[in-house]
Amino acid sequence: MAWNVTGQKLCMVEGDYGIALPVEISGVTLGEQDSIKLTFKASANGDEIFSKEFNGITDNTVELELTEEESELLPVGSYVYRLDWYQSGNFMCNIIPSAGLTVVDKA
Repeated sequence: MAWNVTGQKLCMVEGDYGIALPVEISGVTLGEQDSIKLTFKASANGDEIFSKEFNGITDNTVELELTEEESELLPVGSYVYRLDWYQSGNFMCNIIPSAGLTVVDKA
């Protein structure tokens, strides 16, 4: 299944990893000093499960991809994620302040 995207809501099958989801950032021009941080949480006000930073952004597109270890941290259930923009290590803004991720059971 890889990723299923509806608006900003993401869906994946438990255990999926290694498949990139290209996300195009609009409204700004990102350069080599920019990075995007992806954070997964149990709920909007819940604890952070993990986060990762993406550098080397080309054509304002970030290739969101999970490792096997990261995927294992997301069992079947509902989560919240956010995307933050950093420039030279300084926080610039929330690109996606809060959106849903659903991990579905592998049949």
